[in-house]
Amino acid sequence: MNELTLQKGFELFLASGRMYWSPSTSVYYKRNVFYFVQYAENILNDRADHIPVDELPRDILMQYVVWLRSKSRYDSHPLYDSMQVSGHIKSNTVNSYMRAVKAFFNFLYDRNYTTIRFTKGLRLPRGDSDQIIPLLNSEVALIDRLFDRSTPLGLRNLCMVHLMLDAGLRACEVINLSPKDLLFTSGAIAIHKSKGNKSRIVIMCPPLASMLQEYIKMCHPSGSLFSSQNGGAGISYSVLRSLFLRIGKQTGIIRIHPHLLRHTFATSYIMGGGNLESLRILLGHYDYTVTRNYLHLASQNQLLRMDIYRLDPIFFQKFY
Repeated sequence: MNELTLQKGFELFLASGRMYWSPSTSVYYKRNVFYFVQYAENILNDRADHIPVDELPRDILMQYVVWLRSKSRYDSHPLYDSMQVSGHIKSNTVNSYMRAVKAFFNFLYDRNYTTIRFTKGLRLPRGDSDQIIPLLNSEVALIDRLFDRSTPLGLRNLCMVHLMLDAGLRACEVINLSPKDLLFTSGAIAIHKSKGNKSRIVIMCPPLASMLQEYIKMCHPSGSLFSSQNGGAGISYSVLRSLFLRIGKQTGIIRIHPHLLRHTFATSYIMGGGNLESLRILLGHYDYTVTRNYLHLASQNQLLRMDIYRLDPIFFQKFY
């Protein structure tokens, strides 16, 4: 019998992945497989370094999916009692957890660390088909009014929001920015080794550049561009998540989340006359599979004559 423990398998998986994962991908796998390891410890009432992988219940992944689907939204958040949220986590979120766990067990099987294919026959919930409604001009105005631009914290939060809204950055890319990534002379932002370990350059429009210059002059960041309130370490995703929960609560825009700003950027870019290839490059997509979805969103919003947030005209100039 293979006596590899769950903890040792977890460590081997992370060590192997670090050779080619980007930093954000490493965080994703470490966090989501760790959640599963905790779950296994709880149901088996033992520590992960005492649980042989081959002695896990054969249907443990199905059990985990059922448990995830019963999980309340944000139930592990420290502010849960005051957040006034309800319902269970969405199927898309369940599937995001499970992609990491499936990769972990496929790794163990492919490397012969286990003779059991735990993922065989595993079916995941059908993804949510919620309609994406980009942010309107009036909604962005509401969000902007929440932040006091004359304070370091207010200006920091405003910059983070508009990096996603006016440059299309992912939340993880905002978190990982450093001051040297802001190329003010070129009017651009350098994104290093993001999703898929890809780097790219994106446009920094004049209003965003002005805001970021003001922030640098006020806060003098070094290392990470954005630090926690007490200074020192750079922000984590939990800081962004808490920020957007507050934005939703204070503005009444209950659908708000970090990625909605990126959706808004992409939809607005197409509606303004941008082409699909340029958008793919700006977003850092590997191919058109995801980028093409914004054609449908843009067409729908044009038909409905929705006044969605408009990007700076610099995005629609022709360069030779």
